[in-house]
Amino acid sequence: MKKFIENRPYIEKEFKHAKFDPATGLDAEILYEELLKMQKTHTEEPRPLFCARAYEFVLDHTQFEINERTPFAGKINIGVDYTEEAGWDVYDRAIFREQRDKVLREVFPEEYTRTLKGQELGLGEVYTDFWHTVPDWNRLIDLGFRGILDDAVQSKEALLQGGAYEDKQINFLDSVIITFGAILRCMERMYQYSLKFDVPEFSACLKNLISNPPKTLYEVLQFAVLYLYFEEIGCERGRTLGAIDRLYFPFYQKELQKGTPLEEIKELFRYFFIHFTATKRFAQQPFAIAGCDKDGNDYSNELTMLLLDVYDEMNIYDPKIHLRYHKNLDDKVFTKVISMIRKGNSSICMVNDGAVFAGYERLGIPVEDSQDYVLLGCYEPVIIGKEEAEIAITWLNMAKCIEFVLNHGRDLRTDYLLGLDKKFEITNFEDFFTAFLQQLDHCLEFAIDFAQRQGFIATQINPTPIYSASFKDCIEKGMDVHEYPLKYNNMSIKCFGLATVVDSMMAIKKYVFEQKLVSLDEFKEVLKNNWEGYEDLRNMILKDKEKYGNHCEEPDQLAVRITRHLEDNYLGRKLQRGGVLRLGLDSIDHCVWLGECSAATPDGRLAGMPISKNLCAVEGKDRGGITAYMQSVLKIHADAFVDSAILDFMLHPSAVEGEKGLEDFKSLIKVFFQCGGFAAQGNIVSGETLKEAQLHPEQYSTLQIRVCGWNEYFVKLCKSKQDMFIRQYEV
Repeated sequence: MKKFIENRPYIEKEFKHAKFDPATGLDAEILYEELLKMQKTHTEEPRPLFCARAYEFVLDHTQFEINERTPFAGKINIGVDYTEEAGWDVYDRAIFREQRDKVLREVFPEEYTRTLKGQELGLGEVYTDFWHTVPDWNRLIDLGFRGILDDAVQSKEALLQGGAYEDKQINFLDSVIITFGAILRCMERMYQYSLKFDVPEFSACLKNLISNPPKTLYEVLQFAVLYLYFEEIGCERGRTLGAIDRLYFPFYQKELQKGTPLEEIKELFRYFFIHFTATKRFAQQPFAIAGCDKDGNDYSNELTMLLLDVYDEMNIYDPKIHLRYHKNLDDKVFTKVISMIRKGNSSICMVNDGAVFAGYERLGIPVEDSQDYVLLGCYEPVIIGKEEAEIAITWLNMAKCIEFVLNHGRDLRTDYLLGLDKKFEITNFEDFFTAFLQQLDHCLEFAIDFAQRQGFIATQINPTPIYSASFKDCIEKGMDVHEYPLKYNNMSIKCFGLATVVDSMMAIKKYVFEQKLVSLDEFKEVLKNNWEGYEDLRNMILKDKEKYGNHCEEPDQLAVRITRHLEDNYLGRKLQRGGVLRLGLDSIDHCVWLGECSAATPDGRLAGMPISKNLCAVEGKDRGGITAYMQSVLKIHADAFVDSAILDFMLHPSAVEGEKGLEDFKSLIKVFFQCGGFAAQGNIVSGETLKEAQLHPEQYSTLQIRVCGWNEYFVKLCKSKQDMFIRQYEV
């Protein structure tokens, strides 16, 4: 095989340009039509068994492609569109989405209508989170595909022999047996097809994995790729590869023991990483490194540095890296990560073990369990093998609750009732603030209640045999993961738009109740008319210096009051399913598309513009610099928001130049974490560079920008998003 550097051009876009062999199976659109027929004619068979047979049909008839230029040679054709980013496959479109909409319309017609309206009008969405999954990679690697199948068979036999079982337990185990049988048959078909090509290592690897768990480094990497292929037929996404410096370390050591050169190991990881670049995964594929145990012992090892070195040289952003920081972290690892971010490889999020451990303790989970958490998705912790956290049952746009106070629970632009139908007696700012909290509570209580009720019919909507089978508890108890058999069955809500809310509150406090320049009723009309005719008032508000994110006492204390309300009333609330409620404060890109659906806000924001992102200040209002912004964030109890409380930093390259700049950057992050900060991510780039990239994109094709919990190439962003980042860096 040629060297990676020679093969890279043929791999980076291989999924976009895949040519599947029609002799190996059915075209994806035919698969889709057949699945639709199955979905429409399905009546009596238990849903887990029906879904397993639909899944089986896909794998028994999918087409293959073999790429001789990569060790990860095999592909399956499940109808994913890779034109921009990976879209949804045929099973997801024909089976999952059809069923979810059908069941929710039938079982919860009023609640489902309301959540659809919430999406349409900018409030948020409420759904069981099937998408963010963290399989138990340790168990999967120990058993392999065949071992998982055998385990399910043995569990079924034990239940039948014991006599004390429910039909649904047998149905679940049968669904696992059907799906893993289909996986092994698909792998056998792919193996036989691969023999036509010059890929002997790939063929031998497939043959071994059909019968055995992975035994070599190549096999464990190939196993991870294959498992994600198979799990992600449907709506699930394996949102972390796990702590791969520890997971793969024994395999790495075996390679060294048998004399495999380091360069050959690095070459394998180059191919592994570029596979995820090629699959164009939405929000990128995460993996975790480093961290510490309950006694503070560092988990990092020599593989940690090798992974960073390979990643650094490739200048990619997919997969992305989650670094678990702690005070005893090997300084070589931390320095390497900081230097990578400094030079523009910013697809790295740093998360503080201390804050995560403290957050879990507040949920009643001891460090003996939480020490082995990983980050999934953007930056959310989950305890692998023990916790189903459902990290995103809702993203709630808190700024809508200001609309609801002004308009008696109704959307300002349509007058549709989404909030609490109440006319408040408001004579001062404290009355307004109390009314806001009541509207917020009303929206959150609906979301929590509706999510819990959806959870109890989750297996009717989307049984998950492949994901569930990775958990020992699911197989032993004969229960889908969404029937909540794990040790910790938690659920997470996200409330975003904090800066927009705080700055809006400050405007109301100052200009309505203190200076009395406008009444609340007039302010309502101002916002309905998108500030037209009130440009002077808007300019006055926009220029006001008392904004969240600048270490100003009054706005920051409002942020504290809002987050303490969430903390006091929702953190750790016991759920009917047996777990507890987790909280997060991130928005990811919901701040953009829900902002597009929202009316103007009292902070001067125009209708349709983004709501504030994550814990950032409102765009262009963090005039006090990074340390002031950091101090504002640190006033919030990060350990109450273990589902995410992210610091997004923006630094000019001149601030981190040279050895002193590097040490200053390291110190900045260390101080943030020492003071209890949860996580940090960001960009080091100048506004001048972004302007040049906008004008001359051909010269800046690899310039990365941290968007939310993931990266994009700046030149591929639409102009409005490019302009947004340019404005941020011009402050």
